[in-house]
Amino acid sequence: MLKKNVLAAAFVLGSAVLSAHAAAQTSYFGGAVGRAKWNFDCSGATSCHTAAGSWKLFGGYDFSPNFGVEGSYVFLNEVGATVAPLNATFNGRGIDLAGVARTAPINNFVGFAKLGVAFMKGEVVASVNGFNGGETHYSGQPLIGFGVMYQVDKKVAIRAEVDHRNVKVTGYPQTTSGVTNFTIGIQSEF
Repeated sequence: MLKKNVLAAAFVLGSAVLSAHAAAQTSYFGGAVGRAKWNFDCSGATSCHTAAGSWKLFGGYDFSPNFGVEGSYVFLNEVGATVAPLNATFNGRGIDLAGVARTAPINNFVGFAKLGVAFMKGEVVASVNGFNGGETHYSGQPLIGFGVMYQVDKKVAIRAEVDHRNVKVTGYPQTTSGVTNFTIGIQSEF
């Protein structure tokens, strides 16, 4: 009889743990827009712009209330510089895959940090006196980010985030630029 009670208690406890674990697992998706700041040297340039608009679409899966994984597609709009007569423009786009850690909600605010890898396509287009040339380079680069979400309700949150990645625009070692991306967007659980 004692064996049956122990087995029944273990079954009930195991079911409760599995149910709580399953309830903590959620999927989400969202989108964000912002501004990307490229870190390259403009000294000697007659004109230079190192910041441009950006956007991203993202989705993720939470294994628990505090840990998950997130993937995103990011587009970093065109920046450039002119050193007469040379004009060069740069842009980047790619996909990110990162582990995400979150704080517990405090007054509907949730902090988060992420660490992962950005698989980026960097492009440079140069023109001199009407002659154009360009190069495209693909690379995997480290990604780090942090942000805060405000939970509007149980399923929808407004999200502000800063992340940093490198974008390599050619095969030469000195053509990798750090890009810091500031975004604000919305995410929804399903």
